[in-house]
Amino acid sequence: MTNLKAKYPTGLFFLFATEMWERFSFYGISAVLVLYLTTKLGLPDNEAALVSGAYMAFTFMSPLLGGFVADKILGLRYSVTLGGILILLGNLILAWKEALVAVFAGLTCVALGTGYLKATVSVMVGKLYSDGDTHRDSGYTLFYMGINVGALMAGVLMAWVAKTYGWHNCFYLSSAGMFLGLIGFQLGYPYYNNDVDGFKRENLFEKHFGFPNFGWLIVGTIALGSLMVYLFQNPGQTKIFISYLSILIVIGIFILALTCDDKRERNSIFAILIIIIAAICFQSFFKQMYNSLTLFVDRDFNKVLFGFSLEASFFSLVPNSLSVILFAGMFTWLWGKLADIGKNPSIPMKMFFALCFAVLSSALFAWVAHGISGTGEKASAWWVVLAIAILTLGELNILPMGLSAVSTLAPKRYSSFLMGAWFLGTSLGGYFSGFLTSLASVEKEKIDDVAYTASVYFNLYWKCSIALAVVAVIMFLISPLVKKLMAGTQRG
Repeated sequence: MTNLKAKYPTGLFFLFATEMWERFSFYGISAVLVLYLTTKLGLPDNEAALVSGAYMAFTFMSPLLGGFVADKILGLRYSVTLGGILILLGNLILAWKEALVAVFAGLTCVALGTGYLKATVSVMVGKLYSDGDTHRDSGYTLFYMGINVGALMAGVLMAWVAKTYGWHNCFYLSSAGMFLGLIGFQLGYPYYNNDVDGFKRENLFEKHFGFPNFGWLIVGTIALGSLMVYLFQNPGQTKIFISYLSILIVIGIFILALTCDDKRERNSIFAILIIIIAAICFQSFFKQMYNSLTLFVDRDFNKVLFGFSLEASFFSLVPNSLSVILFAGMFTWLWGKLADIGKNPSIPMKMFFALCFAVLSSALFAWVAHGISGTGEKASAWWVVLAIAILTLGELNILPMGLSAVSTLAPKRYSSFLMGAWFLGTSLGGYFSGFLTSLASVEKEKIDDVAYTASVYFNLYWKCSIALAVVAVIMFLISPLVKKLMAGTQRG
């Protein structure tokens, strides 16, 4: 029993529930947003896609700033609480009025709230473990499963509620999910490591440029929200903004490492930067599930499983979420057992494994696409399920491991900021995924030509296989360097 509590502290289950319901809300919106914009509000497909892309980017970039605020002003618990309240407010605004102005305001609140919540709740998981605890990877794998339980529930429920009971009830359902997450988080307060929360009352009232920090926090949140609303209204500017901001942030992390006087801190930040870059490469293919893969499935597969006819969007969430739920327990058990006997693979090697699984998944998609293009016959959807299951094995070797690495390696004074930088990788991965999808565009008059569309997707996935294989080889070759950078930097 003592060993079980070491692996899974009580507070972990409350944080699991918080993350699960927050992700239910997030993926619930993501799963129906484009459909809502096009069918209910009448936006053209391309404009709806740009709004959806901006939403994904903002929700994964904002934790970088939210983490900084948690480090300097709010501490961990109050950052998560404020974030949850903003997300709940955003969902309620979406449910309140079926209009573009409500969409932009609601999505902005959700993105801002995600910034305060997402990075800090992940840091709190790491704080449950003592310095050098080898069970940290198991804890993060279990925590990561909460994300996918939430995504699975969203994939099954949200579109059905929207179709059956109306769009406003769909968004009220996602609001209820975030409300449950907030309640669960507050109930778990006695079980968190509150000694390292970081909140100091005096930080709120400390003045900079003649203005207290809490005032700057309010002004900054409003200013950033206004910028997001502007970018939602002008989607053509969003790509430019995200591209330049992302480059500046990566350069900023590099400079941060260079300016650290402490060699351990400098090495740990360099190691985190390498891990983030590897994750970006993986995410660029992984996020195809929400881009090219949805189109590929819709046009070139018989979307039938167990005799049930399904929509293409079903395959964007449910197979991956089910696979994570199925395999996460296996990996949690495996890493725990290997840690107990001192054989747990290093995080760089786990990331190499992840990239290899991504290569296999992409190659399988390419092989199936080649077969479809040769016969002109649609393929079984079970190939999609298999390829996504393989990709999920990679996901479980890189995404929870990245969370664990950042929590372990990040200098305490930059912990939330660098956790936000980790989530920046998801934003960049989504952006590059969209770029890759643009390389596989299908001419309108040929959308119904199964052989032609399959040949287009074959070219995309075959090129992805080659590129991922190159990245995997590089990761394997530099893994000793990354291990060296990580050596002696682990902290709680």
